[in-house]
Amino acid sequence: MSDGAARPRVTIRDVATSAGVSISTVSHAFSGRRSISESTRVRVMTAAAELGYTADPSARSLRTGRSGLLGMILRPRDAAHGSHEGSETFTRFSGTVATEVLDHKLGLVHVPDLFDPTASQVPMDGCLVAFPYGSDPVLAELRRRDLPVVVVDDDPDLPDFPWTVRLDHGAAVRRLLDGFSDRGAERIWLLSGTEDNAWNRHARRAYAEWAESAGIPARILSLYEGEGRDGARALFESILATDGAPHGVIASASRSAAGVADAATALGLRIPDDLMVAALTDSAHVREYEPAITAVDLRLEELSRAAVQLLLSRLDGAPEPAAPVTLEPVLHWRASTAISGRP
Repeated sequence: MSDGAARPRVTIRDVATSAGVSISTVSHAFSGRRSISESTRVRVMTAAAELGYTADPSARSLRTGRSGLLGMILRPRDAAHGSHEGSETFTRFSGTVATEVLDHKLGLVHVPDLFDPTASQVPMDGCLVAFPYGSDPVLAELRRRDLPVVVVDDDPDLPDFPWTVRLDHGAAVRRLLDGFSDRGAERIWLLSGTEDNAWNRHARRAYAEWAESAGIPARILSLYEGEGRDGARALFESILATDGAPHGVIASASRSAAGVADAATALGLRIPDDLMVAALTDSAHVREYEPAITAVDLRLEELSRAAVQLLLSRLDGAPEPAAPVTLEPVLHWRASTAISGRP
């Protein structure tokens, strides 16, 4: 054979034979989808290098029927642009999802509009739908297409959908209310967002049920999350000036909580002595406020990793879970609720 003659293509079977392992072990060594010992992985990679073998993504896709791409859809209107741009909630969540997917040697595709005709051409093996609305049409469409899907924070109209990783928002709200009550609060208001998702719906329900059981008048105010800090300040300056101040306010968004505190300060109220403030999300807006504002940490990194692992398990043919995975948020008590005295 001349030096210029074509050499036969090295296959995954050749690598398996050379390394003394099965073909599936070679596949797992390259994909990272299954746990194998470090010594076995090194033996496989050494054999592949000696033979000049590299994994062919196109061939792998044809063999397995998979593209190696996972989709991610963030449902809140301003999750990726607009007034929530740079929101700590969504950047923490998305960044951890991307890192987790890359750790498994897979790609991540952010799908901004599933109903755009070009989106149907995205070769997703499965998809994460994060923070969906009630009876979410995107989730319904993915299920209609029979695409494996995992929901992050439940569709509040599908609370028992098993392929879900969700947060127990109600538990966080009840703990805040109990803490406010223990600190002497009798009039506690909820400033809810207007997006019809689990975060807002479960918070409103938990607040209403707690207020009824405690015999405390309930007052729920609504403000679109996109109004941000300035919107919350304007709303509460007008309400506090006419209706007087409650003992405590729980705001769904951290920016809204900061706006409530701004309004209180502008009207000469002292935090926490005259008004306690807390938020159902944690971010720099509340951590760096003076005084620091009590907030709920949604455990976004753990939420993200659990969601990716659940989707990978579904793609690997795992049985349907008996129930959704539920994480309980962490409550950070800070100076905005540490009452030193009440007139």
